[in-house]
Amino acid sequence: MKIHTTQNLDSIAKTNSTNNMALKEFRKNNYSERMHMRKQDLPSDTYENSVSFKGKKEIIPIINNAVKGAKRGQKMDKFLNSTFFNKCLDLMEHEVFVQSAISALVCMALRPATILALPNGKDKQDNIYASAHSISSGVVGILSSLLISVPFSKGIKFSKSNKLVNLNVDILKKMYPQIAEESIWKDASKTVRKPIEEWKDIYGNKFSTDFKNVFKFAKPKHISQVSADTLKTLGVDVDLAAMKGKSVNDWVDKNGNKIHLDLKDMFIVAKEEGMGTNYFSLKHIDKDFLKELQPNLDINTIEKDGKRLHPDFWKNIDGSDYKLDLDNIHISSYRETADAVPLYTGLKRTETAGKKEIKYVSYQKNGVGDNKFMVPEVLGSPIEQKYLDADAVNDIKFKLLGWIPDILTRPFVASLTIALIPAILVNIFHLEKSKKHAEPKTEVLVNNTPGKVVA
Repeated sequence: MKIHTTQNLDSIAKTNSTNNMALKEFRKNNYSERMHMRKQDLPSDTYENSVSFKGKKEIIPIINNAVKGAKRGQKMDKFLNSTFFNKCLDLMEHEVFVQSAISALVCMALRPATILALPNGKDKQDNIYASAHSISSGVVGILSSLLISVPFSKGIKFSKSNKLVNLNVDILKKMYPQIAEESIWKDASKTVRKPIEEWKDIYGNKFSTDFKNVFKFAKPKHISQVSADTLKTLGVDVDLAAMKGKSVNDWVDKNGNKIHLDLKDMFIVAKEEGMGTNYFSLKHIDKDFLKELQPNLDINTIEKDGKRLHPDFWKNIDGSDYKLDLDNIHISSYRETADAVPLYTGLKRTETAGKKEIKYVSYQKNGVGDNKFMVPEVLGSPIEQKYLDADAVNDIKFKLLGWIPDILTRPFVASLTIALIPAILVNIFHLEKSKKHAEPKTEVLVNNTPGKVVA
């Protein structure tokens, strides 16, 4: 399978990554700081946190970009910082509630509107009754979720966070294969446990139960499309208007010197058949994968004493100096985009039962610590398939636990739904449920003589 770097700069700028994973987290305690950091043009790891409602886009930049005008923007900032908005985000973490809320919208608005829009005729009362039943179902569903399912779900989350420390070690290792058992204990006799915050994984990094908390960074843009202010924050003070039309390799700063970027700030683009277009940091890209992308590079010259050197010191296999093509370099900055992508370092090729698979290697945020740079100096723990498999099993089990109260209370919810219908008929439709009348009985005449009375 052929891998190659992208050479067409126009296509680079227009190509979107197929790995636009969005699992970013928005919380009140970091929103104000994130907005402040963006306004001050400062990098912050808080802007790259994982999400509370998974699979959604970064909500704040999207909302703010949609708002026009200073006053509207101020009102929107106030709303996004409000207690009400943060409580809504908290509720979004509970799957049963989210599904009940969606169901309530359908049952209380869309379905009744559809039913009542049907031709009336003699079925008018039946339509009204069906609408009342739908509204009742929506009301009871959302209330039962708030009163029963959400508290139970919060209890499960509390147990996962606070009671995990007491689980049997064998169960812990089955749930989290990456855990370093020796890091759990305070004493050699293994009788007293440390707080979870002090546990480690087998890589020596902070133990994390959330494998979806992948380290992400701002989706890179081609260097020629990055603003002068962003370049300045990276130590490159350049007049972009004067450099327009020139190759980036020929760019000079305002002092006439060749531009120079730190290793961690430079990304290259690679395309893999079936995997799309992705970005790789020159600081963290896997050596073997880099060799595939740059076949003429002497891979043994890119590191010294275990540390990655700047490309200025790299050599080609023929001994000549390696020349980095700046026209293929991309820059990552949240000043330029709100989109985030996982920090991949290379590919992992596997073959099971004759089936070949290619996966990107990604990392948890547990090794980044308080690093304030957009790209960390040190990577976290690599996420391996066996850990993902265990996490999927855990996820199913926890979801089943979350659904238990909803399943057990179904008979009660159904009874309450029916009991609420008369009140809805009276208070919303101003109509009491009509009783079904018995069909009139008809007397049949046989030979002009009264016969049996039949319905």
